[in-house]
Order: sequence, then C-alpha cells, then structure tokens
Amino acid sequence: MSRKRKSSLKVKAAAGVGAAVLAVGIAAVTVSTSQAATENCAGLEQALKNNQNFVAAQQANPDAQSEARIANRQAVIDNIQQRLQAAGCQ
Repeated sequence: MSRKRKSSLKVKAAAGVGAAVLAVGIAAVTVSTSQAATENCAGLEQALKNNQNFVAAQQANPDAQSEARIANRQAVIDNIQQRLQAAGCQ
C-alpha cells in the first residue's frame, strides 16, 4: 500500500501568497511601463498649470473649504509631477 503525502496547510498558504505576490508584481510592472509609454506631456503640463492656478485662486480668496481643496489639489499636483518625470517630460 502506498502512502500519499499531504502538503501541510503552511506550505499551501506560502505557495498561495507567493503566487499572489508574483501576480501583483507583474501587474505593477505592466501598468507602470504601459502608462509611461502613453503619457501626453502637453496634457500633463496643462493639467499641472490648471491645478496650480486653482490653488493660487483658493489662496487668494479662501473660504471655509479652501484648506481641504488646496490639500487635495496639492496631492494631484504631486501626482502629475511624478507622471511627468516618469514619462520623461521634464
């Protein structure tokens, strides 16, 4: 009579986690490389300018929500600057 070896739960869990990490890594690389290839530098620069103008207007004429709007737009500006750099626009 032959004995079948059963994999432990820990081994199965480690294999599953490893496969998930690999899949996420592949997806991240694919998205980042495809995004850089399709970025429109002029469009990103215009978006950056528009957001900077919005922040300046909020600072010039603040209201009760200005602080939150400025913080949000600053995060958008930071993201656009990262995208410009990643695309080689700057």
